[in-house]
Amino acid sequence: MLEYILNNYYICFYFIALVLSITKYRLYYDTILKYLPIILSYVLLSEILGAIVRDVDDIQLVYIPEYYNYNTIIFNIFDIVFYLYFFYIFYQLIENKRSRILIKYGGVLFLLTCIVNLFLQDFYTEPQNYAIIAGAIVLIFACLTYLYKIFTEEQKFIPRKNLLFWISLGLLIFYLCYPISMYILSFDYQLYTTYNLSKYHYISIATMYLCFIIGFLSMRRLRLPMRQTN
Repeated sequence: MLEYILNNYYICFYFIALVLSITKYRLYYDTILKYLPIILSYVLLSEILGAIVRDVDDIQLVYIPEYYNYNTIIFNIFDIVFYLYFFYIFYQLIENKRSRILIKYGGVLFLLTCIVNLFLQDFYTEPQNYAIIAGAIVLIFACLTYLYKIFTEEQKFIPRKNLLFWISLGLLIFYLCYPISMYILSFDYQLYTTYNLSKYHYISIATMYLCFIIGFLSMRRLRLPMRQTN
């Protein structure tokens, strides 16, 4: 059991981030982040279900002998939800009209890529790499745009007290790594296993959620008006 916990240590970061998102909810309940605890709950449940399917032989989602322990479909669905949620968050946060248009149509491009990817890779057994790459490009752009905004337009601002700063930083770190690791996993599995790249993938996950945790622990009251979507 101890070995299993150590091999899946990153799940503890999900749990801590979820608990903190609930205990700190009063500081952002009326902002665009009000659904964040639901998303973090979904993250944790997806990881637990994924671990069960991967490690318990009697539970499976793909009824093909060689793929009986594959949990890929769980995370393919998860990726779509996670990307779209944060596209929406940054679309609301960023005031620059051109950047908002790029995020908006980047989201549309991501959805189109998801559809096309269905014909290129098996949704049940393979990471949807082209959709992952398209979504990561849009999300990285959104994170960089927001970070640039808070460092240039809000000179008296203290970033370490802003939950959104830490969320943006965590997302940026993870999504610079995620598409690369998933691409290698799909197209050069020997390289992936030879260099144990899963270890670095888990480190990037832990780093992202560590940023979230720091953000929750240090945050001040968020006062972000809800923008009307257009």
